[in-house]
Amino acid sequence: MFERMAPEQHDTLPDIPEPGENPFLAGHKEAREALAAAYRSGKLHHALLFAGPPGIGKATLAFHFAQHIFANPDQKRAPGELALPDPVSQGFRQAAQGAHAGLLHLTRPYVERDKKFKTVITVDEIRRVSRFLSLTPPDGGYRVVLVDPADDMNISAANALLKNLEEPPARTLFILIAHSLGRLLPTIRSRCQVVKLQPLQSPELEDLLGRLGADMPDEAGQRQLLIERSRGSARSAVLLTQFGGLELTQVLDRLMGGRSFDIAEAHQLAEAAAGRDRQVQFDILNRACLDLLSDTAADAASAGDIRIAERLAAEWDGLARAIGEAETYNLDRKQHVLGMLARLHRALNA
Repeated sequence: MFERMAPEQHDTLPDIPEPGENPFLAGHKEAREALAAAYRSGKLHHALLFAGPPGIGKATLAFHFAQHIFANPDQKRAPGELALPDPVSQGFRQAAQGAHAGLLHLTRPYVERDKKFKTVITVDEIRRVSRFLSLTPPDGGYRVVLVDPADDMNISAANALLKNLEEPPARTLFILIAHSLGRLLPTIRSRCQVVKLQPLQSPELEDLLGRLGADMPDEAGQRQLLIERSRGSARSAVLLTQFGGLELTQVLDRLMGGRSFDIAEAHQLAEAAAGRDRQVQFDILNRACLDLLSDTAADAASAGDIRIAERLAAEWDGLARAIGEAETYNLDRKQHVLGMLARLHRALNA
């Protein structure tokens, strides 16, 4: 049975390993090989930026690469590929628990007084980098600073990190995780080597979910639908299965597929996604609405219907702003969902 070693994070999922305690890594073969080769040849950039959608294994790859470096301090003798780490080894457990002397993992901090995680990575977290780098590295080896995700930094934190990136000490590696490159300062992006990671292929995703012991639908058609809706993201797949997200998206499809807007069904969907203690379901539905718009816009562009594609892209921007305002100003969630569904139906059936 899975036993958690890592401290709980702001996005921890029940019974699913954190990246630091996950011995499984699916996909990203080219990136793994390139990283191992760069380390072995002594040409490793001091700052790497792993970019790609959430839940595809960016942070897991970062932890695995850190383990590779720690296990092979003599880079010239390091193997040419990343081996899966030993989950019972002392180094693996120390890294997972946040106790490895060579690794600093920065993410949203937990505020004990408020009993919740901050919504950003603060400048106080980034200030820990200077203290960490002032210490003598263990065994003279590498020190690794992992910022996860870097697009959660506020502007003060980003500027503080920039100073560290400009003058990195020897044998120090920064790994920044980014779900959206556009949310990072251009000056930070320019000082990093960007490693773009793609969503997992369907067989890779299904195999990984099995290894993680994630719940999967019994019926083959539902399993296939889950894989399709997950868009190559293991995190999305878990959310869809553990929190009723698959059912929400199926109702959304039915509602949007009708020529007339079914107000009664829209109210039922809003109740299911906007009730008390329904943050995950609320996020899933918001994301599903945006994805439906972007997919339809992409299909229109592929068919040469540029005018329709541009109209839907503009609708996407407006809907994304409405979702952000609902969160920022703590607006009535049911009213937000009802308005969003009606707006989406009009856009798709115009």
